[in-house]
Amino acid sequence: MPNEMTQSRPTVADDDVISLSEILDILIKGKWWIAGATLFFAVCSLAYLWVATPVFQSDALVQVESQKSPVGALVDMSDMLGSESPSEAEIEVIRSRFVLGEVVDDLTLDIVAKPDYFPIIGQAVARRFSPDAEANEPLNSPWLWFSGYAWGGEAVKIERFETPDSQIGKTYTLVTGENNRYELYDEDDEKILVGKVGLSAVSRDNQVRLFVSELIARPQTRFNVIRQPMVTAINHLSKRLSVSEKGKKTGVLSLSLSGPSSVHNSHILEAIIQRYVRQNVERVSAEAQNSLKFLEHQLPDMKKDVELAESKLHRFQQENQTVDLTMETQAVLDQAVDIDTQLAQLDMQIKQMGQRYTKSHPVMEELQLQRQLIVDRKNKFSDEARGLPKTQQEVMRLARDVQVNTEVYTELLNKAQELKIVKASAVGNVRILDHALSAIEAVKPKKSLIFVLAVLLGAMLGTGFVFLRTMLRQGVKTPEEIESKTGLSVYATVPVSEQNRLLERNSHKNGDSCLLACSAPDDLAVESLRSLRTNLAFAMMEEKDSRIMITGSSPTVGKSFVSANLALLLAESGKKVLLIDADMRKGRLHHYFAVHRGKGLSDILAGNADSSAIRGINEKCHLLTAGRIPPNPSELLMSQSFSAFLEKASDVYDVVLVDTPPILAVTDAAIIGRQCSQTFLVAWAEKNTASEISYAAKRLQQAKVNVKGCILNGMVHTSSRYGQYGYYHYAYGDKA
Repeated sequence: MPNEMTQSRPTVADDDVISLSEILDILIKGKWWIAGATLFFAVCSLAYLWVATPVFQSDALVQVESQKSPVGALVDMSDMLGSESPSEAEIEVIRSRFVLGEVVDDLTLDIVAKPDYFPIIGQAVARRFSPDAEANEPLNSPWLWFSGYAWGGEAVKIERFETPDSQIGKTYTLVTGENNRYELYDEDDEKILVGKVGLSAVSRDNQVRLFVSELIARPQTRFNVIRQPMVTAINHLSKRLSVSEKGKKTGVLSLSLSGPSSVHNSHILEAIIQRYVRQNVERVSAEAQNSLKFLEHQLPDMKKDVELAESKLHRFQQENQTVDLTMETQAVLDQAVDIDTQLAQLDMQIKQMGQRYTKSHPVMEELQLQRQLIVDRKNKFSDEARGLPKTQQEVMRLARDVQVNTEVYTELLNKAQELKIVKASAVGNVRILDHALSAIEAVKPKKSLIFVLAVLLGAMLGTGFVFLRTMLRQGVKTPEEIESKTGLSVYATVPVSEQNRLLERNSHKNGDSCLLACSAPDDLAVESLRSLRTNLAFAMMEEKDSRIMITGSSPTVGKSFVSANLALLLAESGKKVLLIDADMRKGRLHHYFAVHRGKGLSDILAGNADSSAIRGINEKCHLLTAGRIPPNPSELLMSQSFSAFLEKASDVYDVVLVDTPPILAVTDAAIIGRQCSQTFLVAWAEKNTASEISYAAKRLQQAKVNVKGCILNGMVHTSSRYGQYGYYHYAYGDKA
């Protein structure tokens, strides 16, 4: 078979290499998918932002000062425990159940009572409702017949809700009634009790008690009431609470509480910091009380020691008639008193700290080390004091006992007075810098960020889908691909025509003709078919007859579109053309010319009609429809009458154009192709694969059909592709 000439095209790059222009082609072809995905995600983000519950945040500041022990000089804890900021410990105190549990209990946060909103949108509608003060209407009107739901303005305040332990965490339903009355139902819709606002209500078995102090709602409005376990309520509050130190070792703590209500947040956060300050004061007061109790217990013994020491010294002086000490002995005595006083105070500290810590605690080990140092100094001094006369040594010892016991006793009295003052003043080491205050704007959701991310995500997913779809599609994309993979020459490349889509849409609505060659003769698709007409003119010179079959490998590749418009273009060139719709099963060529199917090919072959069934579209173009659907189309086409009809038509017409069913669907095309000198396969770009086209050509060739070449239909008009293949909008100007 001679190698037919096709439109001259430059060679393309390797199939495995994708260029920037091809990427742009893919994006342009999939622009509606990308735009649709972007719009979908944008709309979804707006819908989410509309229904999402806003989260407000309340903030407060407290300062934790360096803590000093109320025992004062008796214990210097900071030197023993290091100089680390107490902020970390105080943060844990704030988040502890000791503090949060009191807040939950005081504010009854373990009782959750919420209106029953309409699913998805109900809470958003209620949140946007503003009561009309002039109309004195505190409640929003219900939508349609959904009056049982809350739509805005509803409120309930429950002061007490007691249930059996087995029912803690279960959801009860409170239904409002007339005159401030209500009914409470359990999860099985069994009525538990009936009550009235402001009065305590009790169930029949006395296991459920409820006190509602406030209730604003229409009759039959439902509220969901849950008594949470205390631990659950505390954990929930702890998750909402954030505590951190501002700066490093500043002692300034920042507290923030998030939640759906700014007013409620501030109320709860203020309760937390007040409870924290109160427990801090109570702790200081308790420490002072414990230290005071210890000192008051020691004072009587110390007083006895002082009196005993004075008595011994007085008796010794009387017995030995010794009154004054020498200057040397007095100097030694002062040093001994100083050492013994330090030792006595340290022993007092060890005894007091022993009530708090074990012997292995760092505080106790530090105190024991200090005591050992003082004992060593005392032993060294004792060795030096032995050089004094024995009388002076004894006087010095007794005088030392008196002075030491007196100083210790005096010190204890002073500390006792200080602790009484500390206990009475009850001032802790925590102060509130900023009370709880809530921001007007919600901190979540971040509307701008979510919208932008949604748009970007939609665009990314849409783009990804377009590229994935392109990768998964194995259909041929270029004429070169068909020629290289199938060996068939491509006689025309027909682009997708938006004008043709509009014509077909109007044809379905109004029944008008949808011939693109008539309605838009300057359309690119029509220009491509004119190029096919030119190539056919040269190809027909070498054939024995002028019969041409148009078929395809699969349905919906546009073979009828090509056949109808090509027939009209051939007629415009002065040739007398007969267009035959040989698809007797699903033929639809009559739609292109806006005529009824009526009698046609099947009727002529069955002997029920003659050549009068051929209709004149114009002077040069005639149409033979498929006719009525026969039970045996293949048998009619194999009959002698079909061959005779084609022979007679070839004598009358310059070109006989036959539109057939797809070759891979039925065998009709193989039968008809043997009666035609030329056959063209129509393929749809990116739909029909090269292997599918090759198999269709092989099927035809096995039936001795002369497959002349291929027509690539459905090419998308992109700048890079059509620049490559030479298709441009080029038309004459409008006629005057």
